[in-house]
Amino acid sequence: MLAFLSPVVCRGQGAVADSLEQARQDSLAITEADDFVTVSILTITPSDVLYSCAGHASIRMQCPHYGLDMVYTYESESVTDKVLTFLKGDLKMGMTAVPTKRVLADYGKEGRGITEYVLTIPLEKRKQLWQYLDGKVEEGMNLPYDYLKRGCALACLRAIRTAVQPDTISFGEWDEKFVKKTRRTLLRNQIDAFPWNRFFLFTIVGTEADQPCAVADKVVVYPDLIEVLQKATLGGQPVLGEANTLVSQSVDVGEDFWLTPVMLACILLLLAIISCFWMQRPLSLLLLTLQSVFGLLLTYLIVFSTLPCTNFSWLIIPFNLLPLLLWCWRKWWLLPFGVICLGWSIAMLASRENPLVDPAHIVFVLALSVNYIGQWKHLRKQTK
Repeated sequence: MLAFLSPVVCRGQGAVADSLEQARQDSLAITEADDFVTVSILTITPSDVLYSCAGHASIRMQCPHYGLDMVYTYESESVTDKVLTFLKGDLKMGMTAVPTKRVLADYGKEGRGITEYVLTIPLEKRKQLWQYLDGKVEEGMNLPYDYLKRGCALACLRAIRTAVQPDTISFGEWDEKFVKKTRRTLLRNQIDAFPWNRFFLFTIVGTEADQPCAVADKVVVYPDLIEVLQKATLGGQPVLGEANTLVSQSVDVGEDFWLTPVMLACILLLLAIISCFWMQRPLSLLLLTLQSVFGLLLTYLIVFSTLPCTNFSWLIIPFNLLPLLLWCWRKWWLLPFGVICLGWSIAMLASRENPLVDPAHIVFVLALSVNYIGQWKHLRKQTK
């Protein structure tokens, strides 16, 4: 009887082995199918809020077989709730993975548009990209907030370039703006519709944003990211596919308030000119107060804060605490400081191709210059 059962058992074991092998081959076929993993870049239009006025870019990963659809994006702790923490440089950020449905719903409620660009890199590179992004998510929200090195557009580009290694993406000939423009200038072109946000950002961002760097590190806003990827190739094949609108923008963005920083600075300049003939003490106190507030902020950022890109700022020359601290001896420094402010304004105007400061800063400093020279003339008359 046992002799009779042995062939049957062997045939049964063989059938099980064949089934397992078939299952393995079927699974392998699924994972090797070109549509097993799809990758795309999501771009989100700007909003009026400071931290999103430049728009956003993220990476969408999908695995239809397992029903996975996630958006990977660098996010930070809420700046609104932790302004002082942000200025101190202690704000944390990290890569997060969010279900795509939630992303579409959240940005849709804000009225912001979302466009998808499919990445056409090989399947193995897409798998490597997913592993890379998962590794970043595992690091958690414990990275120092760094908008210069971990900005959304630059992070997406860096992730793609890392995933295709040891192969290299060819970007062809870079556009002239990436060669000649600074990161500050490229950011400014994106946020010109938000003058108050631009003014604040240009106040706290120091000279690191103006320093030379690798061309690829200048991809700081999402329109530039798409422009670069549309020209890029891998193994002679295009990297980026067609665009698809997922959510249409439903609100207009941009600050339409007439009192822009430049307009306010022009009003102060006009009042400073008038005060040269009719000295108005309130205006002098107002300008001194504004100068001291800016000086206190810049001194804190440069000396005490670890916030990236705040090691030095050209604004510290006209905006510092010395006029307040040395006010009792102003008859000695009013004229020299007024001339320094005038020379500073001229120097900043000379850097129009790659502006180092916001236009409102220049007009404001001109108002300081006129006011201090006017005060010097007034004190001189009193002495005589």
